[in-house]
Amino acid sequence: MTIKRLLLIIGVLLILLVGVSVYTLAVLLPNTSQTPQSTLSTTPTQAIPTIISSAQGAVGTIQSLGNQTLVIALANEKKTITVNVNDKTKYTTLNGSATFRDLKVGELVEVRGHPDPLDITTMLAVSIIVKQTIA
Repeated sequence: MTIKRLLLIIGVLLILLVGVSVYTLAVLLPNTSQTPQSTLSTTPTQAIPTIISSAQGAVGTIQSLGNQTLVIALANEKKTITVNVNDKTKYTTLNGSATFRDLKVGELVEVRGHPDPLDITTMLAVSIIVKQTIA
């Protein structure tokens, strides 16, 4: 009985060893039918509007003001852009320099900044120039 038991244990261990070896080779060897990532080209899924991407800026009328954000309606399109500002944003009016609190709904502004790569309707402003104030 001990020889049969020993042969049974050796057989089970041999089957386990072969199974682990096949699994290891399958994991370690690359799949030749897959295309290497170095040859793939990345293309954006959405086109960025030229008004933002080419000039890094937009001209429009302020629709609403929030806490460190403003929404402008583009001057020549029926689109809006959310503009985020920070402590480095520079503000200019017809009378000289200004602050975020000096901006008013209805004013025509030119915004220069960096478009958000994940959301084409949002940008971080570097400068905001008031082109036309409201009466």
